[in-house]
Amino acid sequence: MFNSTIMKIAKLLRTNDGNFTMLAALMLPVLIVGGSLAIDTSNALSMKVRLQNAADSAALATTSQLAEEKILESQAVSYATNFFSAQISGDAASFEGFSATPTVTLSKTGSGKKTVWKVDVAVLGSQKSSVMGRFAGRDTIDVKINGTSESARDGSNPLSMMLVLDRSGSMAWASGRTTTETRPRYCYSYYSGWYRCGTRTVEVDVPKIAVLKEAVADLTAHIEDSDPTNEYARMGAVAYNSQTGNSDKQSISWTKSAVTTFANSLNADGGTNSEFAMKWAYEQVTSTSEINAHFSKNGSKVPSTFIVFMTDGENSTGSDYWNNYADSQTLSYCTKAKDKGVMIFTVAFQAPDRGKQLLNSCASGSGFYYNADSADELKQAFQDIGEEAVKLVTRLTN
Repeated sequence: MFNSTIMKIAKLLRTNDGNFTMLAALMLPVLIVGGSLAIDTSNALSMKVRLQNAADSAALATTSQLAEEKILESQAVSYATNFFSAQISGDAASFEGFSATPTVTLSKTGSGKKTVWKVDVAVLGSQKSSVMGRFAGRDTIDVKINGTSESARDGSNPLSMMLVLDRSGSMAWASGRTTTETRPRYCYSYYSGWYRCGTRTVEVDVPKIAVLKEAVADLTAHIEDSDPTNEYARMGAVAYNSQTGNSDKQSISWTKSAVTTFANSLNADGGTNSEFAMKWAYEQVTSTSEINAHFSKNGSKVPSTFIVFMTDGENSTGSDYWNNYADSQTLSYCTKAKDKGVMIFTVAFQAPDRGKQLLNSCASGSGFYYNADSADELKQAFQDIGEEAVKLVTRLTN
């Protein structure tokens, strides 16, 4: 049957009588409709891509601005609308009779710094059909798209972080920062001897260990605030002086505040040997149980892993006093960690040259090494590490 039809059409095309004119008349509407479909389909796809990109960009930009607290909740809808309009401002010249109407929907869960923002940009786009399309009875081409972005402040990036903290005797030294304290004033009387006679305000040095505790609290609070559902970020810590005992270890867990409590309990005394602390930190972030902990909570098999290693001195303990055995052993664990994808931040806090050299070698690169010569610089270094480690994660959820 099919072959017979083909043969008849071929015969009509070869004939010189009026059959070809009749066939052409019959085929012309089909050709018009087919041509209009091809042109209009191409235009519709092009418009849809442009509108989708604009809606995605508007949703992403708005959730980012909200998460970074650069705009207020009351400004979000108008911000997304204006951003979308700016993105499509040139499309009127590309499509005849072009129009696009966005509908922005804002929702949130949580509160304060733990707020998770969701912005939905739904768009109805329209343009005139081609001439042939209008001839075929279709006046406009209409498309609907939707762009959705969800943002938790840094929160959906699975990470595991271990802090390696120096608590040697030199951490009890003055940090260069001072504070004032109110202390009792005592007076002497010939008849009654010494007696309390009011108070006095004195200026006192702030020890380096106290500044470290503040820096750890800031870093831990940032990571805690960035994980609104408490299912993405895990932290632990280990301290060291001339040794690393069980009381110097805070196992990695979902309870970030435990790291602050641990750091606040540290006392500065003894010598310096970072070897065993680095070994334990390396084992914590790379263990199979750590990967399983993330997988069971957030489905990730490859969480980002970090070690933050700080010292204010240089290793003074090894196979012999003042040799580089402890340095070389520490560096070997740094290398093993980096080989397994662990990113290592290092912070030298008023440290001597040999201590700085070790930290430079351990760091994952020049951008991961911080040299803090003052209390303020130490706190800033830990703040920067927190920001770097938990970059704002904004994800499209279309």
